[in-house]
Amino acid sequence: MSLINLFYWHCYLNISGITNTYSNKLHINDRVPYYRTMISNRGIHTSSKGLNKPLIWVYDVTDLSRNLQGLVKGAPFKTKSECANILQISRNTVTAYLDKGKLFNNKWIFSSTTLSKEELSKWVVPSEIWEILTGELLGDGYINYDPLKNPLINGRIEFTFSAKILHYVNYLKYHALASICTSSKPTPWPNPELTGKDPKQYWFSTKRLPAISNLHQLWYKAVDGKYIKILPLNLEELLTPVALAHWIMGDGYFTDGCLKICTDNFTKEEVLRLINILHVKFGIKASINKRTNPDGEIKWRIRVSKLSMDKLITIVSPYIIPEMYYKLGLKNE
Repeated sequence: MSLINLFYWHCYLNISGITNTYSNKLHINDRVPYYRTMISNRGIHTSSKGLNKPLIWVYDVTDLSRNLQGLVKGAPFKTKSECANILQISRNTVTAYLDKGKLFNNKWIFSSTTLSKEELSKWVVPSEIWEILTGELLGDGYINYDPLKNPLINGRIEFTFSAKILHYVNYLKYHALASICTSSKPTPWPNPELTGKDPKQYWFSTKRLPAISNLHQLWYKAVDGKYIKILPLNLEELLTPVALAHWIMGDGYFTDGCLKICTDNFTKEEVLRLINILHVKFGIKASINKRTNPDGEIKWRIRVSKLSMDKLITIVSPYIIPEMYYKLGLKNE
């Protein structure tokens, strides 16, 4: 017999063995609410319709970075029906996601117990990770997410790099982005075990996370049924020294005494906007360079002025790994 049922059975025996006086009613009724409060504080629902039912705690993981408590309005809920009504979802959905460790609608965790800050923090992406991802998305980083066809499958960021910079691949996967990546090896292409050929490229991705799903709307827009990468409206805010360093390590190269950055995937207007941000935010002077591909397609790249190279090196060198110093014209000593 449970502790709560023993208590109410004890109350029943007391009532049956004494006269039904006002003082006895008051004595019993004073004890019951107190006991219910004590049990409720332990996460147990003690309504007359169902004793020993756990409360339902619902956390919004998209709000954890601002508030580690992260509870949705109205939580904890006493019943699945109450939870479903307030969140405007079906009761079956609550049942399907409760204590399953899965996210509903890319943001809600359903639990029958309170979750600690440590448990919740695994859903919070550190600010430096966001800075790194900004730099990588300015390069060849790609968000694999389709909010129209598969909105419940969280997004991930995919990376493909030349085999010549495998050291940078390993740095990203196992160090800089380790908290949002698995420990599996980068995927070589072509696979030497299958083809006997040396790899030309390596691919890896982050884990699928709701935060990355949300990032998709900043960096992509739908055009003719496809998503194309764009510059976020708040890019000036997002482009920090860390982001700039990773942009350079991913897509920069040193030539003729200055840095050039490949921005082939952006329009001329977007490249001019990038140049303006470099000047306004960092005081770095740069110009736009026209490049014509063998197929005649015109692309645009950024050329940093030789006069701004010292300033650029001062800003980004603390965040450049030694193996990539050559992209700034520096030696790895």
